[in-house]
Amino acid sequence: MEKKTIYIAFEGIDGSGKSVQFKTLKETLINKGIAVGVLDFPDYDSFFGTEIGRLLSGKDKVTAADLDPKSMSLWYAADRYNAFKTFDDTQYEIVLMNRSTMANAAYQGTRSNDPEALAKWIYELEFETFNIPKPDIFFIFDIPTSLSRKNVAKKGFRGYVGDEADVYEKDVAFLENVRNCYLTCAKLYPGSVVLNCANDSEEMRPIDEIATDVLDILKEKFGLDI
Repeated sequence: MEKKTIYIAFEGIDGSGKSVQFKTLKETLINKGIAVGVLDFPDYDSFFGTEIGRLLSGKDKVTAADLDPKSMSLWYAADRYNAFKTFDDTQYEIVLMNRSTMANAAYQGTRSNDPEALAKWIYELEFETFNIPKPDIFFIFDIPTSLSRKNVAKKGFRGYVGDEADVYEKDVAFLENVRNCYLTCAKLYPGSVVLNCANDSEEMRPIDEIATDVLDILKEKFGLDI
């Protein structure tokens, strides 16, 4: 039987440290001689990703906050579908995804009257209609919204929005609802693991400490020698 590529998704609200953990795990796996593929969504260099960036920037008349949840969801789903059309996972043992289908459900579910129903609709759209690969595990890096705001302020320049926060990051109430939607998705999407990344003082736990948690979970779930 052909060995299946393991897909690992990194999820969480803005500023949750998922990109740091993504990079840390990637380096750890490569140092162990494991063939690693990486996918970062949205792909702001792609056709669909460019449009998503414009919608998030808030610089045009219509923004991501103006579109209805299903319409906005389609942009993200199309971006992933387009990326996987040419992606060959057979050359990799593990594929790391910085944001995935769950991010779509969490962020757009916040603006829906029924977040759970939308999360299920997006699951069907991406995994069943578009046949986008399902992650074998979703790591949800969970932090308080107050800490998210502090961390976003440290990000600096980003190509699609410059030095400013995007239209989602600026809305504190929105981010708090996204966090709650992530916790809802964790109950709906198989393979979800919620990691508490803040200490009792609402400061980030050490990077190495969180990375160790990630490795321990992967070892137990997949029997990886890492």
